[in-house]
Amino acid sequence: MTREANLLTAPTVPLLASDANASVGGGGGPELEGGRTTYDYTAFAAQPDESTSYASDAEEQIARRWNRSWIDVLRRFIGGGYDVESAAAHHHYTREERQRLNNHESIDYLPPNSAVFRSWLARQPHKRQWDRWFMMGSIGVSVGLIGYLLFLCINILAEGKYYVVRWLLQHTNAGVAWLFDMAYSVTLVFVSSWTVVTLAPQASGAGVAEVMAYLNGCLIPKVFNVRTLGVKFISCALAVGSGLPVGPEGPMVHIGAMVAAALSQGHSTTMGFSTGLFKRFQNPKDKRDFVTAGTAVGIATAFGAPIGGLLFAFEENTLLRGDTYFGLFDGSASTIVFEVQTQLANHMAAMAPAVVIGVICGLLAIVFTVINLKVARMRRVILKGRKRWRMAEPCILMALFVTLGMFLPLAFPCVPTSCFIQQGQAQPVCPAGTTDVQRVVESDLELYTCRQGIPQADLPAHVGNGTIPTSYNELATLLTVTGEKTIRHLLSRGTHREFGYASLIVMLLVYFAGAVWASGSAIASGLFVPMLVIGSCIGRIVGIAAVDIAASHGFGSPGAPAGVFMAPSPWAWVDPGAFALIGAGAFMGGVTRLTTSLAVIMMEVSNDVRMLLPLLIGILVAKWVADAATHSLYHALLEVACVPFLPPAPTTSVSMDLLPVSAIMASPVVALPKEVSLGELRDVLRDSRHHGFPVVQPTPNGMVLVGIVVREQLMVLLRRALVPGGVEALHDDVIPYEELNRQVVTAAARSLVSEQQLAVLQGRDAAGLQAGNAQAFEGVVDLGPYTNTSACCVGEAFSIERAHMLFKALGLRHLAVVDASQHVKGIITRKDLLGYKLEDAAAKALAAGAVSPDSFTQPHFRGLQRESTNSGSARGRGLHGSQSLDAVF
Repeated sequence: MTREANLLTAPTVPLLASDANASVGGGGGPELEGGRTTYDYTAFAAQPDESTSYASDAEEQIARRWNRSWIDVLRRFIGGGYDVESAAAHHHYTREERQRLNNHESIDYLPPNSAVFRSWLARQPHKRQWDRWFMMGSIGVSVGLIGYLLFLCINILAEGKYYVVRWLLQHTNAGVAWLFDMAYSVTLVFVSSWTVVTLAPQASGAGVAEVMAYLNGCLIPKVFNVRTLGVKFISCALAVGSGLPVGPEGPMVHIGAMVAAALSQGHSTTMGFSTGLFKRFQNPKDKRDFVTAGTAVGIATAFGAPIGGLLFAFEENTLLRGDTYFGLFDGSASTIVFEVQTQLANHMAAMAPAVVIGVICGLLAIVFTVINLKVARMRRVILKGRKRWRMAEPCILMALFVTLGMFLPLAFPCVPTSCFIQQGQAQPVCPAGTTDVQRVVESDLELYTCRQGIPQADLPAHVGNGTIPTSYNELATLLTVTGEKTIRHLLSRGTHREFGYASLIVMLLVYFAGAVWASGSAIASGLFVPMLVIGSCIGRIVGIAAVDIAASHGFGSPGAPAGVFMAPSPWAWVDPGAFALIGAGAFMGGVTRLTTSLAVIMMEVSNDVRMLLPLLIGILVAKWVADAATHSLYHALLEVACVPFLPPAPTTSVSMDLLPVSAIMASPVVALPKEVSLGELRDVLRDSRHHGFPVVQPTPNGMVLVGIVVREQLMVLLRRALVPGGVEALHDDVIPYEELNRQVVTAAARSLVSEQQLAVLQGRDAAGLQAGNAQAFEGVVDLGPYTNTSACCVGEAFSIERAHMLFKALGLRHLAVVDASQHVKGIITRKDLLGYKLEDAAAKALAAGAVSPDSFTQPHFRGLQRESTNSGSARGRGLHGSQSLDAVF
């Protein structure tokens, strides 16, 4: 058999047969020419940075979209995409979105187990562990230090702003305070947005969804770039410090992952240098392990919740090493973020309001998620490619938020008060002679335009430092402070009547709308703090309603305001502050669909262990309610971005254990013989964009599977072979794994490699390569040393359900499908396991009657009857029945 016959090329093979993103540039779609799939090879050249330039045709397309009527834009906003769908159902991609799925490349968890890799691995210290512990500790300390600096910068910017605003309100008027607040806040937001749009667009948003995508096995370019890290820090500090309804916790997750990637890999393509340290960690498995640890450390640093960070990583279906714990406790904060000092006795009756809060939070989480997705789709249509508008959007939001925060409190009167309670104390403190206690509040309330408080000299001697505000503004106390202080006010215990329905509802609406708008805009910001604020408002409203119900029936502790129970009453848990904690966890659970890890994080954040059971009930109910209508926010954002995120299990109308992989595999397959000419290898790499190629070799039974070789290593092999004398050198020696896995860090080297790759595919000479000489492509190379001989393969009758489990458990990128003689019949990638493809396969099987009970039993019994007439062997009957079952598919 000739070598040309051995080369199993398929010009019309679908691009979905494997990853469809070219490894040498990523651009350029296929064009059909004379029945053969060809490509615009100039698209494989290095693409310009998104932040500096845009293609002219893209600008024209954007301009056409912009010129559409606003009615059309509104119609697309309301009806574009599939955003309302049960969590138990897969996402429905539009035709355009299915095409965009091909723009994302997937990655292997395990490095290719080839001969050159095993030679490199044999030289590595197998039992050495101190460097892993050192790396984990370095990640924890580094992320903790960055987190400390980030929160310090935010605190300085925010407290400085609010100090000046308070002084101006007390000594001038609201107009002057508004002018200062507007200038200060909009300036910070503009700088924050400018850094993102012009320097690192990948730094926008929280980055949590992108990190989840990477840990799931999807590659998003520049998501762990050092420039992205710097811009993320600066933009987040400025955006949160400006007073926008955003938080730093989401960006801390992304920062933790970026720090872990940078430290473990020891090089930076942005800065163009390599430390040369920890080279044995420069493989996909170790990198993903350290990024996983960095993600957990980011959660631990943001919330001071090391155990919650660990559970968060587990809940996102990632694999953690035992030494991750070391990094977690190095990076975690030692203080409680929203510590609740007054502990309340729990009661079984608290389950009822927890369920009510869970239902309300679940319903609002649905609305929050759907609007978020609609805004993301509309932003993609209107603002894509328009850098000035992208920078203007958060500035406009900041201007509106400053205006609302300054003038909405004017509609609320100054509420008089006389007693306050110190957190951690059971009884309130009142001035001497107070007989009728109507309202108990905290001591650090916002006066806004109200009167000063009572001086310390008029307080009882045991109070210590503190003042009692004679009046305060309810809405200003919530709206004109940082999000963290707002949460502390809402979680305060013993302050049943501190806030009324009106102030809480207005705060809920303003923060809800602001958080939805700010999410995904061109600033680095997170949604964790806004979600906690919104949920706390919901819980506090339910808590006030419970107090009013108790007051309407004449219940309450003696000497306390109507409806208020004070310790040691067993009903002291009827406290709006306790309900606010349940609401905070429930709303966040309804949006993110986290359960156990979220409950633990809330416990570590608040230090209130006694409310764990009602909190967990509220989180679970909110999750169940939200699951009925939407996917989790971060997973849904990946679906909007058309990232092929693989869910934990298939969500189809038919069990995927009933269908074989032959129902979804891509076939025919572009395969390579073990010994291949350079010309044939170039043609395959040029005429397809697949990233994995089965390697076959001739046997008496035909061409059988040896393993899989990846495109990146084939390009290195092809470039080395085209160097003068390269083929002869490859016959004497192999390319070492260090070169196959080498990360090109300098811009000049990256440009040279891109130029060489383009020249090879186009068949022209380049620096150091004889790619323009036709005779140079007549040489033959052996792919055996570079073939992953441990690549997984399954039979045609292997079930889809178990193939999905293999992809999730082993982090696969390709899965070959073979027949009983090891002939390659097809190949599966993660895109073949997406929900819509599985549903299509199930629909075809149902239409053909291939999954009915009779389709499995009748062939089997017919086989039994045939065997019983020919042989009495039970073993033979079972084997024949199995073969009949395979024939159904």
